[in-house]
Amino acid sequence: MYVETTFHDAMEQENSLPGWRQEYRQVSTGGYDGRTAAILLPGVEILRETISVGTEQVFSAPEGSMIFYYYPKRDESQLVHGESALGVSGFALNWTNRVGFMDSDSDLLMLVLRRDLIADAHCGGKKQLIEAPMEQAAFLADWLLSLLGAASQQQHPSPPGNFDDTLADVITDRFELLFQRSVFRETPQVAAAEKIYMKIRDRIFDAPDRPHTVRSLSRDLDVSALDLRASCQNFAQIPLDKMLTLLRLNGARRDLLRARSAPRKVSDIAMDWGFFHWSRFALRYKSLFGERPSDTLRGGTSSDSIPPLPLL
Repeated sequence: MYVETTFHDAMEQENSLPGWRQEYRQVSTGGYDGRTAAILLPGVEILRETISVGTEQVFSAPEGSMIFYYYPKRDESQLVHGESALGVSGFALNWTNRVGFMDSDSDLLMLVLRRDLIADAHCGGKKQLIEAPMEQAAFLADWLLSLLGAASQQQHPSPPGNFDDTLADVITDRFELLFQRSVFRETPQVAAAEKIYMKIRDRIFDAPDRPHTVRSLSRDLDVSALDLRASCQNFAQIPLDKMLTLLRLNGARRDLLRARSAPRKVSDIAMDWGFFHWSRFALRYKSLFGERPSDTLRGGTSSDSIPPLPLL
């Protein structure tokens, strides 16, 4: 079965992948434009997700799944955070309560299989990332993309009843062959930075109305200000001071969207997230999301121009 959906807000798209638990937050300016395309087969899913703006993504993959991921290369520009290879690819295991960042115009291809479909899942419980041979990964990705393209255009007549099972078997065979030729990699520095970043964001959401500063976070988390700044910069590629504002703006947006069915005042929501200067909040909000807070609340977008204001 082929499914394709478009989205105009991060909160809408975070529920688009079957069996995944996700939260998306916008971290770069501009209107949101996202799309997911999927082929759903017995025990096998081909997923492609594109997003126009930078996002922070907190996610857990379906329990008991193995994932091949690939970022199709569109042009000669850098792809994600300085990566200049033909594409970024690998296998992921035990993706639970993880956090990552996707750049603007991100394009992610994933193949998701149940663990029990793989004959030799020699994947030690602590291993999470496996590097796949680039040329072979690109070959598999091109084939998966061609399947998605054909399904989207309905180029073939309805297949016989057992076609889905046969295709799932062929995909699983190719997945397993590439997996067996891949190399386990551990990235302790990235893991350490992710752990500290998660502490930062958890503290923000535990007390959203507090005027958090780097110094106050340092005291609350018992982590030096230097380590807090370095971890956020290394992991998110965004300065910590700016990230604190981005997280609070996204929290306010999620509450504004929910308030469409349970009316609340924009000013009350802004204060809930530590924004006590109304006009400055409205300017920062529109600079990030491309619309006024009141437009989000009522479900429309104003064409009135507001001059951009730096997030910091």
